[in-house]
Amino acid sequence: MKNSINVLVVEDNEYYNKLLSSTLRQSILSQRRKWDFKYKLHSFTDGDECISKIKSREFSDSDSIAFIGYYLGKGINGTHIIKTLKELSVSTTIILLSQSKSVKEELSPDIYDYFVLKDKSAPALCCLCLEQYLDNKFYLPLE
Repeated sequence: MKNSINVLVVEDNEYYNKLLSSTLRQSILSQRRKWDFKYKLHSFTDGDECISKIKSREFSDSDSIAFIGYYLGKGINGTHIIKTLKELSVSTTIILLSQSKSVKEELSPDIYDYFVLKDKSAPALCCLCLEQYLDNKFYLPLE
């Protein structure tokens, strides 16, 4: 089992990106006391830049969890990022974020693991998704 993870935040709104990245970083730091692991947090406000990094196989060395905004601007949406991750077989848990409930209804639920509505509780819900991911990844049952 790998002891490192990549955390990707892909959100074109710079303020929201920084808020989410900061909140997730604090959650990771608290979880590192519980589990022994390394992490790299990668933050993108540009979907094209994220796709380029994925294609360069930068995230292939570790399992990843990705928090992806659905609407990313420049004609790119979250499904483009997800498709690129899946095409390159990057082991990634996907949390799709959107302000619109209709996005969840329009998309097939098998393309993402969790859907989070971007409202005032979204950063806390993202932290819960991250903590669940870490618990599932690093939990070693007693024999």
